[in-house]
Amino acid sequence: MPERIPERAKWPSIRVFFTTCAVCTTLFATPYTVSTCSKACARVKKRWARREEEHRRRARERQAYVAPVNRQQIFERDRWRCHLCGKKVRRTAPAPHPLSPSIDHVIPLAVGGTHEPANVRTAHFLCNSLKAHRGGGEQLMLIG
Repeated sequence: MPERIPERAKWPSIRVFFTTCAVCTTLFATPYTVSTCSKACARVKKRWARREEEHRRRARERQAYVAPVNRQQIFERDRWRCHLCGKKVRRTAPAPHPLSPSIDHVIPLAVGGTHEPANVRTAHFLCNSLKAHRGGGEQLMLIG
């Protein structure tokens, strides 16, 4: 009688998702539906979400128009350059580092600006702090 080959144990099927990180844009594989590649990127994404909510709250207080603003898309659109001084921002520097990326409202919320992608630009934390709520900083890069 031929030797009976035991049946192979059934392996559980595992789905693997290949996606890009929402923060650092690296490709990674995961069995879960997560949008960040690491705990560090998850913390950055959470910090960005808190900042975005703060911007939205300030705009609502002033009855300004509010639209969704994705920080990563704004930084990519502006090629990671400060629109005030024209120099590159440090992608990984956390606020309040002077060279960290921040969102600057071209027409400040304090003087009637809106919170929408058309009114926000990438800026260094320091440049944005020096500009404050005065506005008009969009011309600084043309002078220097």
